[in-house]
Amino acid sequence: MKILIFLFFILFSTSCEVIDEEPVFSDDLAFEFDAGDELDSLLPEPEPCYYPESSNSLLYSEIFPEVSWLEAFDGDRNELTIHLSDQYCGTSEENGIPHYDSIVLAIGTGWCPYCPDYMRYVDSLSEDLEENNAMIIYTELQTEFQTFASSEYAYDYINNLGITSGYRVGDADSWPFENFLSNSSDIISYPTGFVIRTRDMKIIANQRDSAYYLDFRSITAGISED
Repeated sequence: MKILIFLFFILFSTSCEVIDEEPVFSDDLAFEFDAGDELDSLLPEPEPCYYPESSNSLLYSEIFPEVSWLEAFDGDRNELTIHLSDQYCGTSEENGIPHYDSIVLAIGTGWCPYCPDYMRYVDSLSEDLEENNAMIIYTELQTEFQTFASSEYAYDYINNLGITSGYRVGDADSWPFENFLSNSSDIISYPTGFVIRTRDMKIIANQRDSAYYLDFRSITAGISED
């Protein structure tokens, strides 16, 4: 009887022993779950953005043509790409350029005797234009030798005038048509300029319609609110 009780005690002690070991899981049961991918799949695709249809006219109230400058510079000679469609679609920051409510396009040539004063006039308004969230693009169409101007030429020309504001582009680097502005019959004299409202890309001011310098300050004021 004592032997049976002893055996029972041994068996009971063994069955109640606590195993202090880490649990082991089979690799076959492991899986990964990326919540971000799952959520992205549930979000609707963004609507595509299409530039407004343009007749390529540069007259007042027309849609400014969908022009890009594949090489452009800021005042510190940082090379950029400027697509007007980015301003319309709100995607300009992908190319390192803020979104603006309007664009002041100041246009001149290297042989035009009145163009330096016009460019300096626009530059003198740069602080007010920045406050109005207006983008300044200084655009050179031709060199002093009447050859088509590149953006590198535009950079040197504008900076030699002591101008530090805005961007510089040359018509030779315009896309999809090289020298698009130079070949436009709607530009009849130099210097000239435009104001483009970016929410619909309409030309809301054209220098050819005025005998005096456009008042870019007042034209660009309040565009985001009108």
